Amino acid sequence: MDAFIRPWQFVFCALLGLTGSAMAQTATDSADQPHRWRIEFSPHTTHYSYNPEHRPVHLLGLERESTADNSFYGLALFTNSFGQDSGYVYLGKSYYGVFDSYPKVYLKWSAGILYGYKPPYENKVPLNHNGFSPAIVPAVGWKFDSGWHAQVDMLGTAGLTYSIVKEF
Repeated sequence: MDAFIRPWQFVFCALLGLTGSAMAQTATDSADQPHRWRIEFSPHTTHYSYNPEHRPVHLLGLERESTADNSFYGLALFTNSFGQDSGYVYLGKSYYGVFDSYPKVYLKWSAGILYGYKPPYENKVPLNHNGFSPAIVPAVGWKFDSGWHAQVDMLGTAGLTYSIVKEF
């Protein structure tokens, strides 16, 4: 199915909407909150090399980050480079203010389990077993004052994913 929004993405968006409205109703000053939530949308991925089998990659994700130590966990659902429905369950850490000259720039990494690269594309990710494989994703982002972020995720030797992120 080459539709831009797949049924599972529609359900995920609805759940994110419900979660977001519940978070907005209970939110007070963010300094008083033990965690923050982020919703991520990626409309585009750039591949380092051309492959005629590559399809557009669209991603929706949800993260929960501790305000105490900036560790986080999350779930991302996406269509992989070959049009297969995929997911990534992960944990990681964010690093804010690492560049004195650019205080809005942040770095982060995540590590987890990737699912979805199935035959005939099971060899497109390393250590794949029945569609499951380990993954590590470093990222760099820019945090705007409005709670929005622009982020670039590095996908090993495959490419870059560009994301729009909203923090609650």
